[in-house]
Amino acid sequence: RVLFHTVRMQFIGSLARIVIPSMASPVFLSDIVMADILTSCARTFADMRLVACQFLSLAWPGEAATCADTGIVGALLVAMPYAFRLRQCANEYLNAPPASAEAKRHFANAVKYASAFPVICLSAMHRRAEIEASTMADAKHSSWIQRPVFALWVLAVTFNSLYSYYWDVAFDWNLGHTSSGWKLADLVVPNDAALSSSPVASDEMAELGGSHELASPADALAHDALVPVASKHSFPRLLRPRLCFTRPWLYYVAMAVDFLLRITWTMKLSSYIRIDQMAFGGLWLNILEVYRRWQWTFLRIEKEAAAAAAAVS
Repeated sequence: RVLFHTVRMQFIGSLARIVIPSMASPVFLSDIVMADILTSCARTFADMRLVACQFLSLAWPGEAATCADTGIVGALLVAMPYAFRLRQCANEYLNAPPASAEAKRHFANAVKYASAFPVICLSAMHRRAEIEASTMADAKHSSWIQRPVFALWVLAVTFNSLYSYYWDVAFDWNLGHTSSGWKLADLVVPNDAALSSSPVASDEMAELGGSHELASPADALAHDALVPVASKHSFPRLLRPRLCFTRPWLYYVAMAVDFLLRITWTMKLSSYIRIDQMAFGGLWLNILEVYRRWQWTFLRIEKEAAAAAAAVS
């Protein structure tokens, strides 16, 4: 019982709830955050399969050729985290009141994760076509197949990237409010009270290692920051009345960085842009994604802390 045994057991329990399919058990915020983090590790799962295969080939050299991925196995491994998160959204949708704003929000969230599957499948199709083209004498036939696949991939990856970014800002961070009362979330779920729809219970915040007392990057536990930065109808443009950080520019920078990294990270899911052939290209993309997910998690918890503070004020 050393090295944060309790935290490690909570971590294993969260992974078990994510992996084991259940449409009846509640979905905790900690499990949602963990499943979202797993989506950032999606490509890593496919890479781990290749690394394990290479190590096994040292013991059985004759099997080294089987390590080559035709695209199907890698696509299945990449899709797993998105399937886990999609199942959580379906669970929340089924447990929400029918035709309510909460149910619509969970359905719209499920669409976001489902939109990752066409990107992954089309990338796998292109990869398989490339492998088949290398053994075919008719290169024109291979090119005829790849062109429509590429066009569909561009449409799929554009929708997934822009919709995921929109969800980060409008729902996960609850930003995009205006002084007239309209907010970005109303584009998908009109009149959805995103700020107060799901206040975080104190025990769940404790499980996340967080606190209701968040403030600024320098001191995230300062209680006096959980106050409205302005009146209900006067606050920094496209943010929200209640902010945990006293410097609004931090939110604007986070939104800009999230957009850029959302677009960049999609290259790692595709075989069209051979980022792995660049010098340390894959490594740099993973480092950028670690930062993007850290930033997302920080503001995701900040949003819940602001909602909890608004609920008790």
